[in-house]
Amino acid sequence: MDKKRGLSIRRLVVKFGTANLCSNGQLNQDIFNDFAKQIAELQNQGIEVVVVSSGAIKAGRESMENLVGANTIHHLDKKDLAGIGARHLLNRWGNAFENYGEEVGQVWVTFGNWANEGEKNSIQSSIFDYLKSGVVPVLNENDVVSDREIKLMDKRISENDRLAKMVASLVGADAVLFLTEEGGIYEEDPKINSQARLYEEVSTQAKPELIGISSGTSGSGTGGMMAKWKEASRCAKKGMLVAIAGNEENVILKFAQGKTVGTRIGTMTKLKQD
Repeated sequence: MDKKRGLSIRRLVVKFGTANLCSNGQLNQDIFNDFAKQIAELQNQGIEVVVVSSGAIKAGRESMENLVGANTIHHLDKKDLAGIGARHLLNRWGNAFENYGEEVGQVWVTFGNWANEGEKNSIQSSIFDYLKSGVVPVLNENDVVSDREIKLMDKRISENDRLAKMVASLVGADAVLFLTEEGGIYEEDPKINSQARLYEEVSTQAKPELIGISSGTSGSGTGGMMAKWKEASRCAKKGMLVAIAGNEENVILKFAQGKTVGTRIGTMTKLKQD
């Protein structure tokens, strides 16, 4: 990435997949804390950051299993678990940012809000108010009101990837970082071939077959690479700096500094050199 361009970032959207917030299959507060530390550091440099976070269903399931046991929650569907988990997910982010003197602001939305000009403007206004006040906006789709995300999730498509793209456009972001379990786009599925090479960059005009070959789906059920690449490409075509990456050390800071992380989405397709 162009280092100068990275340093010129003033507003960044980061989308977190559920798997990026987990360790050994469970949500891990230390991971939230580390991401919050990186974001707080960027804020101290004058960079505004908007968080789009998956994980509500996972948080709800973990809470209920801890309270009543896994065998007694079969009557709760994913929509119900998302409703239970929403506060737990926000609490994890809130506790993480509190360590660095930061506050978070909840913005739970549905895509129906985007179809209503007044509601869309209200969302935009709240996000800008939060950013001006140094508050970190945390967005997720309101699955209790609209279970579209859940239905698509079962097909390995994440609406939070789409939400990240829409929010980035709404707030005029300079850059978008999509964090995913896979960590980028590979020449082959790395779960099948551990020697598969990572693409350093993939063009917005790449053939869909290339993306389909690269990976299967996220193990936590939060999005297919094809859908993620499409949303990332739409951001790149609008002039945003875009990458699909994983939980490498200081990944958010590196991306904001213009360093290469995961796979950037741009104008060419090339494999990462060893």
